[in-house]
Amino acid sequence: MKKTLKIGTRKSALALRQTELAENALRAAYPSLRLERVLLQAKGDKVLDKPLWEIGRSGEGLFASELEGMLLRDEIDIAVHSGKDLPQFLPEGLEILAALKRDDPRDVLVMPAGRSAGDCRTIGTGSLRRQAFLAELCPEAETRLIRGNVQTRLQKMMDGGYDGIVLAKAGLDRLGISEWDGYTFHVFSLEECLPAACQGIIVVEGKPELAELFGRISHRETMMEFEAERRVMELMEAGCSQPAAAFAEYRNGEIRLWAMFGNRRAEGTAPAEKRLELAAEIAGRLK
Repeated sequence: MKKTLKIGTRKSALALRQTELAENALRAAYPSLRLERVLLQAKGDKVLDKPLWEIGRSGEGLFASELEGMLLRDEIDIAVHSGKDLPQFLPEGLEILAALKRDDPRDVLVMPAGRSAGDCRTIGTGSLRRQAFLAELCPEAETRLIRGNVQTRLQKMMDGGYDGIVLAKAGLDRLGISEWDGYTFHVFSLEECLPAACQGIIVVEGKPELAELFGRISHRETMMEFEAERRVMELMEAGCSQPAAAFAEYRNGEIRLWAMFGNRRAEGTAPAEKRLELAAEIAGRLK
């Protein structure tokens, strides 16, 4: 077993917090393992005046690709990602080694304290998926592009640029941001706003020779949900340049899978071991 593990991560507060959670899991499993962080400012963190799908590769895997290059060059041993930031296909020679237990997958409309969803006339989001749901949920509101890390987006809203912004609940929870900080939250139900595929899941990517090491920290049920959601998005050929979503839930040995592509929606249930077949069936119905 390696004595020191080099962990690649982006520099944002959320990326660092996600890395810390992966490090905590590794330290609990391997107390003598030394961990070293290698920080990267990805292109997606630098270019903030365009939607993701206009920044190279149609935005596909924009936040992950530079870390993957570092993995392939052996500059780092593993990379920690938000599962929803991964490209549809991983580079040859890399795989997902672990998925931590899933956090809250839902989306949140965040507003200054005292506001309500009905007060919002401008809502910030950089996601076509969220735009599609907001058109149904807040038809009177105009959606406007917003980019930047969580704190930057919140500050833009508080400065008056937006009446509200949509963020992932998992990210807010990991950063310890709550309504006590001067905000009002409207948490969308899964029925109202289907999450991005793999939202709320932290994953570890690396070379296959490290797979055995990470088996001890991977959450089995979350990994099955991750695999089902990834598969349906792959088969729909859906990236961030399309309004698409997928959410899987493991319960009592079964996977229930919901997916959306454009204005079409489908769902189904299958035994957990048939999750990839279920994903293929649902993708076929949507395409």
